[in-house]
Amino acid sequence: MGLLPGKVTVITGAGRGLGKALALRFAREGSSVVLAGRSYDLLGKVCDEIRASGGEGYPVRMDVRDPHSVAQAVEEAASRFGRIDVLINNSGISMVSPSESLSHEDWKNAIDTNLSGVFFCSRAVAAHMIDQGISGCIINISSTFGKTPVPRRAAYCASKAAVDMLTRVLAAEWAEKKIRVNAIAPGYLKTEFIQQLEEQGKLDTRSLKKRIPQGRIGSAEEITGMAVFMAGDEATYMTGSVVYIDGGWTAYGFV
Repeated sequence: MGLLPGKVTVITGAGRGLGKALALRFAREGSSVVLAGRSYDLLGKVCDEIRASGGEGYPVRMDVRDPHSVAQAVEEAASRFGRIDVLINNSGISMVSPSESLSHEDWKNAIDTNLSGVFFCSRAVAAHMIDQGISGCIINISSTFGKTPVPRRAAYCASKAAVDMLTRVLAAEWAEKKIRVNAIAPGYLKTEFIQQLEEQGKLDTRSLKKRIPQGRIGSAEEITGMAVFMAGDEATYMTGSVVYIDGGWTAYGFV
């Protein structure tokens, strides 16, 4: 039966990595899943996996940087299923550059994707929830880098720190509308992106593991349980929280 029967969940950036893991997990828990993103082919493949396991997945094209695209996708999802109960703002990009040479275009792309996209999607889905009288849940995927400053990641760190504050603001503002807003801040995870960086020699995972108290990099599946909890009936008094799932990264003060 699962923990989320009958719910409809929209997940942005659901074609790979954490977004894909969230989509598969929410489908297993009984939720109908709307997979949103620009890589329509990837979304379709994940939907095929969901359907093969007996779940319901539906892909929609969405560019979170574009309010018009977001509004169209949300309308399509609401028309298809009649309601939206959960939104997971997972879309995001990394941005690594010395701050003195970080281009305006790269800065804007990081902020537009990681921050503005969260706001555009939250605004569109919340308007639907309020109009339909739905007690909804919004989960923002933040990062430990929203709390821990890291050189050459000014745009990324700034955008994720802003997501944490946006989470709290929307939680306080929409509480009376019965919409809960929380965030999950993962540490380093074993995703395709991390594997590519390691293979290209751009990331030394051995050094990373020494910095993480648990001595290992996490998996995307280790994040999904908290998302299910936040979306479920046992978390109805939880809003405005940012939960770190990072193997102790943010708790560790020794370098």
